[in-house]
This record gives sequence, C-alpha cells and structure tokens, in this order.
Amino acid sequence: MAADQDVRRHVRGNRSGLEGPREVSSEPASSTRPLRVHFFTSYVHEQGTYFRYHNLAIGLANLGHRVTVYGCDLKRNAVARREERDGVRYEIVPECRMQSIFSQMNNPLTAARRFARHYPPCDIGHLFQPFLGAAAAWRRCPARARFYDWDDQWTGGLISGPVQSSRDRWMRFATRLLEDRLPRWATHVIAVGDYLGEMALKRAAAGVTIVPNGYWPAPFADKTTARSKLGLKSNAFYVGFMGRTSAELPWCVDAMTAVADQYPTLRLAVCGPPIEDLGVVPTAIGERIDYLGRLSAADTRDFAAALDLGLLPLADIPFNRSRFPIKFCEHLATGNPLLCSEIGAIGRLVREFDWAIPAGTTRDEWCRSFALAVKQMVGGNRRQSDLVRFAERMSWAGLARQLETAYRTSLGASAKATG
Repeated sequence: MAADQDVRRHVRGNRSGLEGPREVSSEPASSTRPLRVHFFTSYVHEQGTYFRYHNLAIGLANLGHRVTVYGCDLKRNAVARREERDGVRYEIVPECRMQSIFSQMNNPLTAARRFARHYPPCDIGHLFQPFLGAAAAWRRCPARARFYDWDDQWTGGLISGPVQSSRDRWMRFATRLLEDRLPRWATHVIAVGDYLGEMALKRAAAGVTIVPNGYWPAPFADKTTARSKLGLKSNAFYVGFMGRTSAELPWCVDAMTAVADQYPTLRLAVCGPPIEDLGVVPTAIGERIDYLGRLSAADTRDFAAALDLGLLPLADIPFNRSRFPIKFCEHLATGNPLLCSEIGAIGRLVREFDWAIPAGTTRDEWCRSFALAVKQMVGGNRRQSDLVRFAERMSWAGLARQLETAYRTSLGASAKATG
C-alpha cells in the first residue's frame, strides 16, 4: 500500500525523490551484535521531541542495544548528573548562563562546554533537532556513523514572522545554518515523514529513512471509568482536543457552534493548551466545553479513552506538513474514531485506518467533515478498529526495529566503502 511505503521505505542517495531499499553488505561484525548508540539532544524535559527520542531509545534498549542520551537541563541551578529513565541511561549537563542573549537552544557557551566533554566511542551518534549545543556534542563524539533526526521544520515553519530582538536574530541564524547543513554532514538522515525526507535529499543528504512517531500498545480504561476519573459527564457525546500545538483549536469551536443546536448532549473536552487558545467562544458553547488544563501522560491516556470522537485539525502550512503529531497514534490506539486533517505524513496514513476519518485540508472542509462525522456516529454508525494491525504498523517497538535496520545498513555501507 502507498501509506505502507511512506512509513517503511529506506532511501540511499537518491536526489530525485524517495525510493525503496537497496541491498548493501552487512557490517563486518555479527549483524546481531548489540550496537552502542549515543543520542544527542538539546533538552531532557518531557515535551515535544523528548517523546520521540525517549521512546525510540527505549525500543532500541529493548532490542539489546546500549543507548545513552546526552542532553541538557535548561532549568536554572541545574547540576550535571546521571539518570536512568525507563531503562535508558541519561548523561545530563546544565545549560550555561547568557540564555537571555543567545537563547537556550543555541547558546555558544553551552556548545563549547558540550564540545569539550569526553564521549566514549560509539557505533552510532544520533542527533535530534538542529541546535548548537547538541550538534557540538554530536560532532565531537567519535562515532562510526552519524545520524541526524529531522522531525519538525524550524526555519520557515516553527520559526517565522518578523525578527523580534537580537536574541531572536541569533536564534534564527544558528538554526537556519544547522538545518541547512546537517543533512549533508550526517551519514544518514532519519525523517519523520516524506516532506522532510525530500527536503533532506535536496540538501544533499546521503540517504534518508522515514520513521514516524508511534505509541506503546497498552490497555486503556473503559469509557465510563475514564470519564469518572477526569470528572466528565457520563451521558454526553464527547468530542475532544488534546495537545499544546493548538493554533487550529478555534476550528473545533467553529464546528461545535455550527451543529450544537442539533445535538443537546454534544460537548467538547480540551486538555493541553492554555484556555486563551480557544479564542472567542459564544456563551452557549462555552457552557458545553470541559477544559481540563495540562494533564499527566497517564491522564492523557484516560482523556483519549473517554472520547467518542478525537479531533486533530491541521492547517495546510509548512510546519504541519513537516511534522507527525504523536496524538495521532494516542487517539487511534484507543479504538475510538479520530477526525483528522489530511496534511503531511498523517494525511497519507489517515485513509489506511478505517476509524481515522479524513477531514480535508481547510477550515471549511474540517467543519463539514465534523458535522457529517457527528451525525453518523450519533445515528449509530460506528467505525471498526483494527488495533492489532495498528500496533504492527505504529508501535515504538516496530519503529525501533526500523531504526536498527537503518543503523546496520549504514554501518554495512561504510564498511564496504572502506574495505
């Protein structure tokens, strides 16, 4: 299937587009020997890309590989330390001063500190995000192969609009420089979807492998129990939005407003973003919104399980084309339907799973799709889920195996070239 190719293809040096795997020799040592893998990250708090690298690290460790995450604590008064998180070793250094001048992610003092550290030799040095401190450590580390992981478009995506200050100007300059050059500096690029994979090839990447975001299969609470734990109404028809990236949250309010009079039990549950992100809410609609604020990871699982219909609206902008929201998997893993815009990597996957409901690419298409989905579900038309197939495709365990294959293929190619 086309979507299957999107997720699983392995690319070697094709400048005209993404292609399927090519055969290369195995690395000289046993192809099953444990690899020593170093992840280099800009921060270690539980937000954003943390959930990608941490879960991939767990998956690799479960396969028997020795994984160490080298990261930075951005909090004031942080201390250098070693931690173990879910069986993964973390080596953490504090951020240097002068953040107000240079920014947290691209502080040259932190980069110098991290470059000066000793890193033991490894098979794979794997960098996440295009920021100076982690990139300096990645370049310093003696690695047989260097991987760059690209999961968001920063320049022209997350970073856009007018420059606000000299600090902002430096942040943009350093990020743009690294985002442009890291694909060709790396032995291989891991991209979250085809959009960034194609972009990496245009920037002279030697090869690209597509590895999306995933989830860990685990039992969920039943809907009644989940609602009780969160204080939601037991007899309502709940649609729900979760996540901190909430620019399109007003789309959900618009869609609710258009059909609210037809469905007296329809309610909108929201967790993650600040309440201001809801925008201007009519009084009658505001009374039907359950705002739960920021929830723990365990509570977000209950949130997803409590819904009748999950909501994932995405505007057609470069940032959304480049990313793969983890909540796509978190919603679908419950077996509850998800209404999802057809943007980026998830736009190509949404039609593969019957309980993922495509909602177009615009605000108007979103509202029309919302109205139709609610009408069908309230009328008793329930979509069938296939959680076994979903786990085979999207579990972190399977994605870690894909990453392992990319590592060994790259090491084998390097051995062949030098042999």
